Amino acid sequence: MSNPLPLSLSAYFVPPTDCIGEFGLLTGYSADTHFFNDALDKFTQTIKSQRAYEGSGYLAMMLDPNHHQISAVDCPGLVHLAAKSNTEKKFRLLHAKVALLLFKNKLTEQKIIRVIVSTGNWTRQTIEDSLDMVWSIDYEVAYSDNHQVQTDIAKVNDFINHTLTFFNIDILNSVRIENKATATATAIATATATALRFKHYQHVLGEIKPVKNVQPRFFDNTKQALITQLPHLIKTHSNNTKCNYLALGSGFYEGGDNKSKVPKVISEIEKVLQQAGLLTKTAEKDIYVNPDNCQLVAQTLDILNTNDWSVRPAYDAVYQSKNYRRSLHAKFIFSAKNGSDDICKRSWLYLGSGNLTTPGFLSKASLHGGNLEAGVVFSPKELSWYGEDDSANCISDKLPINWDEETIITDATQLCSGKGMPELDGEFVAAPISYFTICSLTKTGCLLRPNTDDTKSYQVWYAENYACECKGENIIWPDNTPRQVKVTWNIKDETHSIYIPVFDEFGRMAATALPELEIDDAWNLLGAFPTLPAEDGFDGEVLDESHSVALNCQQEASGSNYYINKMMLLIEHVAQKQTELDPFNWEQWCYRLEQIFCQMSKSAAIFYFKEININPLSPLWAAPFRPLFAEDSSTEQGRLYESLLRKIEHSLELNQLITLGGKGE
Repeated sequence: MSNPLPLSLSAYFVPPTDCIGEFGLLTGYSADTHFFNDALDKFTQTIKSQRAYEGSGYLAMMLDPNHHQISAVDCPGLVHLAAKSNTEKKFRLLHAKVALLLFKNKLTEQKIIRVIVSTGNWTRQTIEDSLDMVWSIDYEVAYSDNHQVQTDIAKVNDFINHTLTFFNIDILNSVRIENKATATATAIATATATALRFKHYQHVLGEIKPVKNVQPRFFDNTKQALITQLPHLIKTHSNNTKCNYLALGSGFYEGGDNKSKVPKVISEIEKVLQQAGLLTKTAEKDIYVNPDNCQLVAQTLDILNTNDWSVRPAYDAVYQSKNYRRSLHAKFIFSAKNGSDDICKRSWLYLGSGNLTTPGFLSKASLHGGNLEAGVVFSPKELSWYGEDDSANCISDKLPINWDEETIITDATQLCSGKGMPELDGEFVAAPISYFTICSLTKTGCLLRPNTDDTKSYQVWYAENYACECKGENIIWPDNTPRQVKVTWNIKDETHSIYIPVFDEFGRMAATALPELEIDDAWNLLGAFPTLPAEDGFDGEVLDESHSVALNCQQEASGSNYYINKMMLLIEHVAQKQTELDPFNWEQWCYRLEQIFCQMSKSAAIFYFKEININPLSPLWAAPFRPLFAEDSSTEQGRLYESLLRKIEHSLELNQLITLGGKGE
């Protein structure tokens, strides 16, 4: 029986059983829309068009500032954070590839945190063409007693928060602006859907603290070079004895033209391990490369051989045929003791973002020195050298290495230095404005409110050679409400340009237009919470299967009982749903409730109740229709709920009608 194929990088965004993605923060060097639309499909369990409708940011991404912008229109659910233009970065390149994800159970209060440390970028190329490696751990909040994983997550969170200081996070803290047409005197300021997810994420991650006397396996080079920390991590998480095998692998190696000695990083790794008592002087040593792109290794093959290094091509366990070969991009160091049997004894493994170059592995992160890198050191368990008794744990199925004698490269003509690591040629730095909110509609378009009072230091463009004008503190947009707008501004006489997302009155970011809803549409959207219903016509449970979503003439002729029964059944279902919710999901539920009911403003049912002068939503004020933590205005959750009920009733013009059962004010 063949061994199962390894997971692709995007598969690590699939939620645990019965869970859904809540929010995540990522760092990386490069990314593309193909990868993240796939990852977000998995993380949110919705497709691109549904996420565009929902308008909520699920993943926030920090890439190297020289990467081009990926907009929320091209990739709904993704927030590409712009680098601060007024803060000096403390790294040469942002190269660390780390994700910290939060999942929540759809039915219970269970929350699970996942860490992903990858050697590959968040790109389609990583999935299809690269040989890369991934390390991932899950942690069940409040139930797990795994102190090692808890400490690892705390360390990753520190790294993520440190990296955030170099980026503008206004969108993650965005606040809704009250629409003057629906605002009420008692309305309270509320976060957007994106900001709400980020707040939940911060709260949960903030509770995860490192355990005393437990050392994290995750490490970065913000304070020390990776190589400086390596010996201590090996001794802590594996062993303090000498190994007799060492394998190095890297997508890129040190460049240059010094052909007279072993490349600096390779010799430094060997020296540091031997001085720390972790490697014998007679150890077998392999270097795994891309034969077509291995920099100074190609020029020093004879010197390496003289110093007992063997150079081998990276092994691809999936595509073993020579007709197709994926390119090695993984960065790893593996060491173990090779004895008389097939077991890899005392093994340890480093994998991470740091290439075996001076900026990647030998340097602390700094503006003109080291990249910002991160990785892990751990001890793989139950590995075998050749898989004689346990093929599933054969090391060649776990790492891109193979010991067949015929794979050793002895002829330098089989190697090529290549072009080295490609540099990014884009730019994405923060503008003077971070986002706009639609504050009112006009006869010909709408007014856009910036998140700052500044309207002078930048220019909004409707089209090429068509600049938008200002009206007080707002921007005049001469067309239908946009999902994003192009903004230009100058820094030291140089013009910069990015797209700025637009939030609507419901706090949806770069979202598609909201359709008008009838009662069955409304329940399909509410009943599916916290997910969204099926894409095609909101297929799913209906309030009464004997009726279709459309309210046709025959239904209207059935009399007033139809609308009354339908609406009361909807209110009953809403009450049942919301009384079963936990506080963690409450704010998101309130926002969906507001949005869905406001989308019913032109429904036949709402029109009917206005005709008979009755407010059908008034029972929702009563304590039995509300969860205990929000049953009155004495709690923050209760005040939010009542504020949104007022907005809904005002928007639907129900606030002056006769109530059923009396409001709980």
